[in-house]
Amino acid sequence: MHLIFKMQSFPKLICSGFLISYCISVAYADEEAVVVAENSTIERMKDQVKSIPSPEIPYETFNLSSEYYNPAQDSVAALKQQEEAPSQIDTLKPIQLDENLEHLPVIAVDQNMANEIFQIAEEAKNDALAYRENVAKNPELVVNEATQSELTEISNPPVNIDRLMQEIQADSQIIVEANESGRTLAELQPKTEQVEEKAGFFKRIVNRFRPENLLGAERVPRISADVSGAPPALATNIKAKLSSFTQEAFEDFNVALPQLRSLTNQAAQAVGYYDARFSFEKLSDSRVKVTVEPNEPVKIDKQNIEFTGEGENAPQFQVIRLIPEQDEGDIFNHGKYEATKTKITNAASDNGYFDAYWRLHDVKISQPEKTAEINLKYDTGERYKLKAVEYKMSDPSKPLPLTQKVLDSLAPWKDGDDYAFWRVNVLANNLTNTRYFNYTLVDTIKPDAIQPPLDLPPDLQALVDQQRVEQSQLFSAQQKADIARQQVVSAEEVTQDVVDESQFSGSEPTPAYSLARSMPNIQNDETERQALEEQARLEKKIPVVVTLNADRLNTIETGVGYGTDTGARIRSQYRRAFVNKHGHSFDANIEVSEIRQSIDGRYSIPYKHPLNDYFNLVGGYERETRDNIGPNVELLVESAVVGGERVIKNPLGDWQHTFGLRYRLDRLTGKGDVDVSELPDAFRAAGTNSEQESLLLGYEISKTNSNTRLNPTKGFKQTYKVELGTESILSDANMAILTAGWRFIYSLGENDNHQFVGRGDASYIFTDDFDKVPYNLRFFTGGDQSLRGFDYKSLSPEEDGYKIGGQALGVGSLEYNYQFKDGWRAAVFSDFGNAFDKQFSNPTEYSVGVGIRWRSPIGPIRLDVASGISNDNRPIRLHFFIGPQL
Repeated sequence: MHLIFKMQSFPKLICSGFLISYCISVAYADEEAVVVAENSTIERMKDQVKSIPSPEIPYETFNLSSEYYNPAQDSVAALKQQEEAPSQIDTLKPIQLDENLEHLPVIAVDQNMANEIFQIAEEAKNDALAYRENVAKNPELVVNEATQSELTEISNPPVNIDRLMQEIQADSQIIVEANESGRTLAELQPKTEQVEEKAGFFKRIVNRFRPENLLGAERVPRISADVSGAPPALATNIKAKLSSFTQEAFEDFNVALPQLRSLTNQAAQAVGYYDARFSFEKLSDSRVKVTVEPNEPVKIDKQNIEFTGEGENAPQFQVIRLIPEQDEGDIFNHGKYEATKTKITNAASDNGYFDAYWRLHDVKISQPEKTAEINLKYDTGERYKLKAVEYKMSDPSKPLPLTQKVLDSLAPWKDGDDYAFWRVNVLANNLTNTRYFNYTLVDTIKPDAIQPPLDLPPDLQALVDQQRVEQSQLFSAQQKADIARQQVVSAEEVTQDVVDESQFSGSEPTPAYSLARSMPNIQNDETERQALEEQARLEKKIPVVVTLNADRLNTIETGVGYGTDTGARIRSQYRRAFVNKHGHSFDANIEVSEIRQSIDGRYSIPYKHPLNDYFNLVGGYERETRDNIGPNVELLVESAVVGGERVIKNPLGDWQHTFGLRYRLDRLTGKGDVDVSELPDAFRAAGTNSEQESLLLGYEISKTNSNTRLNPTKGFKQTYKVELGTESILSDANMAILTAGWRFIYSLGENDNHQFVGRGDASYIFTDDFDKVPYNLRFFTGGDQSLRGFDYKSLSPEEDGYKIGGQALGVGSLEYNYQFKDGWRAAVFSDFGNAFDKQFSNPTEYSVGVGIRWRSPIGPIRLDVASGISNDNRPIRLHFFIGPQL
């Protein structure tokens, strides 16, 4: 050993490794020998114990003396002792076994130990018997801890809803704490440098009205079809159907042919051609020719539309029955059939028949006879009533900002009136048009539709009735009882955990913590709504709940623009939604341009209705410069106006009435070298008096009919107005001013591509002394909204080169425009007319022009170029206007 450790390091490691390996092998071998010996000894003792009869042979005490075993003896010392001893020590002698193991010496056994062994064995036996009986009754698989945990996971449901929602709420709280710094997820993530291309000024304007395609989706090219041999309705339907077929799928014509045939057959059957034959020919990569042999179509032989219930005689349903989409003898059309069904259900829902249901809707097609039999049976049920409107704020802690009287006036019904959709729709429009609130939500609590089983068609019902008779004759009483028992369906409710996809889909841009926090409120709202729906069905009355928000009462709008009449201009408007709880409102406008500056205000007071019957108190100041009034003469006109009016509107779009009284004070200031003695009488009387006044009592009636408000394609507007003034009450002259105006739009052709627009205005001042009429009340024309191609208010009767203003006015316009692209129209027009004197001696002026129109979300935007062809100089002017043409 000493020699080994004196070696160098590498040989030392090798030798040490061999030595340790040898010692470990010996140690393991000794340990295994001891274990084997112990096991054999134990087995031998068990055999000896079994061979001894316990009740008859007395047991001897087992003596644990040092002669056999001494646990305190040191084995190392015993080995040293054996090495030093000259002969074998008795204690360390190996055990000598006799060849005949039956003659082994009997070893005395401790009685207490034997009793303990027998007791343990008896308990083990009882446990084994009990276990065997238990397995027979309820087998149980014993597994280790790892396997048991796996089985537990398998037996658990895949998703524990309660635990999952708790984790979501916990995660939401973590998100709240993590975002206290105000940083977003995008700010927390590593930033990558991206150079964004900034959009230009015009591109930003276009994107504001027409957002660019953010997804970058490309249009998939489709095929077109040439159809021959088919009636117009069939050909149109085939073309429309095949227009959905892509060019990519059309590349392999043999593969595409079955699909084309299937689509064409569907299109033919939809319009009643069930026996049509088709042949196809590929003309190009994007065109196919379809030759059709239509054969005889299916025609309607019988049509039965039947209504029952409370509303069976209501005009909404009887009109559908008497004037259906298709009648007997017509070619059957699936689209019209579905349209009839939709009309019936819409009539029911729009008029409060919420218990209505279909008893039968069936079409029987007989192929050999080429006939169709339509059966539509509809039960309307009872008609529901409307409850009084319930108003509440979006913030429950805030009170209603307006009186109940003002709010109730917005609803066109009283408690107990019949339900009608137009009434609820009018309420929603009234709430928006009053501009009292930032937003409103109108919710009608309607019960769920009922869906009882449908009736059978007459032919099937006859077969069923016949089968029931035969069964009743064949089946015995016991068989009938068995069938009845089989038809009983268990009413026991089956429940399971269901995950609501909306909780995880992210359909609402609400943060997770807000969602978790609002869950109790959502559940309460759903419970409350269900209770209201049940109550509505019991009472047959529909509750209407309106949620209001009026957090921002003040609004300011500012705009910058340019007009050919006014030049560059800036305009701003301030509005106070309501001043007090009675619904009074206020708005003010200010406009500044190169030639005109004005400010005006209006205070509105609801009378019987905030929108349909109210008073306006108006006031304003205007300053306008008129150039080219005469040779080297300009006129500065300053006007102050105050007054009041009552406006009465018909909510159904009938005539609107306006009664008004206004006082006007004008101040005229001339600029330039003017010799008063050279001015004409009509101009001298009006132009030299620096202040002119008039108190006018007026009445105006107007009516507008159009298919849409902002961009109508059909419409007609008419206005008539009369104003009276007398020298006896704050007026410079006795006068009566009559004004009339008409506007119309009419469109025709496919997509209303062809459009005609017309306009006409006529006015006259009845007075005994025209020279006393205030200069600002006389008529002038020219400009964007009168005669395009002429300067703003540049046309009027003249005397000695001075524009004295007209006693009569007559202007008109005719325009034709063509829609060359969706929303874009090219126009050609002509304007004509003038401001005339009393004898209509001055000539009529004319202008022609071209323009372009764009249908924007805020109304038509018009850009025109016009020339006054009646003027020797042929002036050309550019006109730009935004606003409706009616």
